[in-house]
This record gives sequence, structure tokens and C-alpha cells, in this order.
Amino acid sequence: MKKVQMLPQPAFEKLLNVYEHIPEETKPTHSNSPFADSLKKFLEESGGARDLEPGEILLRQDDPAESMYWIESGVIGILQGKLDDPRLLGFRYPGQIVGEIALLEDIPRTASAVAVVPSRMKSLSKDKFQAFLDLIPGVGVEIMRLLSARLREVRPAEVSDGMYDHLTGAYSRQAFDARVKGEIQRAQMYRYSFSLVFLDLDHFKEINDTYGHARGDDVLITCVRRMQADLRTTDLLFRYGGDEFVAILQGTDSARAHILVQNMLNDTLMTPIEGDPPINISFSAGIANFPEEAETLEGLLKLADERAYLGKKAGRGRIGGGVMT
Repeated sequence: MKKVQMLPQPAFEKLLNVYEHIPEETKPTHSNSPFADSLKKFLEESGGARDLEPGEILLRQDDPAESMYWIESGVIGILQGKLDDPRLLGFRYPGQIVGEIALLEDIPRTASAVAVVPSRMKSLSKDKFQAFLDLIPGVGVEIMRLLSARLREVRPAEVSDGMYDHLTGAYSRQAFDARVKGEIQRAQMYRYSFSLVFLDLDHFKEINDTYGHARGDDVLITCVRRMQADLRTTDLLFRYGGDEFVAILQGTDSARAHILVQNMLNDTLMTPIEGDPPINISFSAGIANFPEEAETLEGLLKLADERAYLGKKAGRGRIGGGVMT
């Protein structure tokens, strides 16, 4: 019987602390990936299964890639570096996939994977994975989407609860500072575009002054939940400060980014936030596109901020100038 490998207890406690600080309502419950759904069906007939206890290591960085995994239940933490003091890349949830990059590229594992809670995995060997690719027409396109999402993922951050804003569940300003320059570097290397969106809630100070900070917190939490519901799995939302947020939209141009942000705005405006009394809320937004309009962080932030200001000046609840409609 293969010996169970466990993450050192101090490192696991730090990992668990990060996970437990993410509000429950913001944790995904399933993946909408067509590739993941197809893989699930294939695994039901051809794959193996593995149960993990909290802290158990599924994959170790630098090990040979022999299998990939589909998460049936539980949560997997993706870590990089030495396991006694790792850096957290993120979490994988039911319906998502772990270990496909190393298998596709036939390279050693680029990160470790550890169970955060009791988890059940469906496994697929390298040979069966190749058979799966041959069996499902067009799956290569979806594979490239998954690879692109991984390449655009976070620059490693220390395992700490500073990655997330504890109130809203959005990524923190600290996480934004750690990730965005790496995002620009990867976009330059792999020649893809993205949009940086500055989002500023309208009249939020008046809500705090009129109804109190507890009610203001309810508004922030609900707004983030609504915005995240409209984001794609590869997009990132950060609480930049107070009532200001920044979103990074992957692979978008000006027109596509405008559509995504307008959908977010419509859903934020559509339903009053429940409570006594119900509160209507909106945000003003500005969009800057890399690399067409700016190629530096400073340039992107300045342009997006200026356009958000134009949205407020034009009447609030709007996307500021410089976008295609």
C-alpha cells in the first residue's frame, strides 16, 4: 500500500486558515466547463478514484506527471515551493481539474496539490487521457482554454489570509499588487489581451452615513456577490479600497469588456438590496485595455480611473468614456 504523504502541520494550518476566511457564499460549488463535464462522463466508465483526508498530498511539485484528476467533492489547494513554507496559487473546487498541464506537456509537476477538506478525486492515467482526447471531437480548444487560464493565474503569494478581503470574499488589494504585474508579463509573453476595470460604488458614503456601517457592509457583500456571478471563471475581482474594486477580464477587447461590465451593472441595479429599508445601488466603471491603450500598470490604472470618473460625472451608474458600444 502506498504511504500517505501529508503536508507539514504548520503549513496545513495556514492553508486551512486562508480557506476558512473565504465567505461560504463566494466559494464555487461546481464548474461549468464543457471539458470538465465531458471528462466526468468519461471517468465514470474509464477512470479510477481516490479519497483524500485533510492535509493529504495529491501531487508533489517536480514529480513526474502520471495522472490528472477531476474533483468529485472537496477542495484542493494548489501550492508552489517547499512544502514546509509554500506559496499559495489558489484553490480548486468540485468539477474542476488538477494536473492536466504537466500531463499535456509531458513535464514534471509545476506545483503541489493538497486536500484542504475531505476530498474525492476521479483519476485518469496518461494513456487513458490521450484516448479521451481522441474520443471527444473539438476538446483541444477547451484544453487550450484551461491552459490559458492556468498561465494567467496568480503570481505565487505567501499562504496567508491577506489574499482575500474578509468582508466580501473578493481578492484583496495585497493580492492585486502581487498579481497584476505578473499578469502584464504573461500577457506580453503569450501575446494576449486583457481589460482592467475600475469600479466605484455610487453614493456609498451616503449609505454609511444614513443607515450605518453594518448596513454598508451588507451592501458591499451583496454587490460583490452579484458582480462575481457575472464574471467568467478566468476573471479576477479585487477590493481595491473602501467602495472601490478592480476587475481583470481575461482575453477581452474594448467591445467585449464593455458587454461584460454592462451585464454586471445591470444585475447590480436590477434588484434592491434586501433589508430595512431596501437599498438601490449602482457603480460607475472605467475600462482600460492591454496592450491597445496602455502597456504599464500605471497607465492602465490611470486610464480606467479617469473613465470611471467620467461615468460618475455623466450621472453615475455608467461606464465612462473611451469604450465601444
